[in-house]
Amino acid sequence: MSDWHWARAAEGVPHSGPRPFGWQEDRITLHPDEANLVEQAISDRIAGKAVRGIAADWCDLGVTGTRGGRPNAQTVTQIITAPRVCGYRANRGELLLIPETGQPVHGQWEPIVMPERWHAVCATFSPGSLYLHRGSGAPRRTGQKRPTPRYLATGFLRCGALRPDGTMCRGALCAQKGRSRKSPYVYSCRSCGRCSISGPLADEALEQLVFSEAQGLAKLPPLMRDRWRSGEMELEEKRKVVASVVTRCIVRPGVKGAASWDHSRVEPLPEHPGRAGWRYAEPTGP
Repeated sequence: MSDWHWARAAEGVPHSGPRPFGWQEDRITLHPDEANLVEQAISDRIAGKAVRGIAADWCDLGVTGTRGGRPNAQTVTQIITAPRVCGYRANRGELLLIPETGQPVHGQWEPIVMPERWHAVCATFSPGSLYLHRGSGAPRRTGQKRPTPRYLATGFLRCGALRPDGTMCRGALCAQKGRSRKSPYVYSCRSCGRCSISGPLADEALEQLVFSEAQGLAKLPPLMRDRWRSGEMELEEKRKVVASVVTRCIVRPGVKGAASWDHSRVEPLPEHPGRAGWRYAEPTGP
């Protein structure tokens, strides 16, 4: 059976099983609406759009997968990084090559984009996120350490933008490169793409929450503040101090063209309804 599947793959025969998103039931002819969504998603991702934002757009349009599920960041990533979008054939996590030429095997189906576009969109993701490492039958990348956060507020911020139905997004805000000297990095929502905040502003706001507003709720030794502000305290220790005082923080959408930073945009988020967003912790010295 394994040899049979490999032979079919080498001949460019489409995958069996549920039809892939973007193609009709024959797995060869493009599905006009879905193929257009995939092509636009690839263009948006190459242009820098967050994949969670693309998934949110699909959800707003009422798009569902071929099995009826709602699209999320992972499924969108798998769809747009699958070799099939440019006509290439893969099997069990390997891109199949023609032995005589070393060129990729082309499938018998209609491609959505050119190979150059597929390579470009794959380059926007870390290797472990690609279809070839996470798709059906692909070997998983294991033994990799999670990257150490580079900024203070990473992992603490949640989106306070309102969805069309009036509910709060609460998606994670992730750090990315900014466009000015004042804000060399920013935290942006990867779920809805409707909320972002200057990185230095968010970090300052967290520091203010920890050492000003938290007083009387969490007892922080004076020496801790001195070590923090003198630069003696490393980022990892600062993040532990923040985590001991607040759980998560909501970031309210800002006002375009505001002349000054508004630290009140960052508010502690309660762990449970009806509670304030403080941990009531008592760190014990450096």
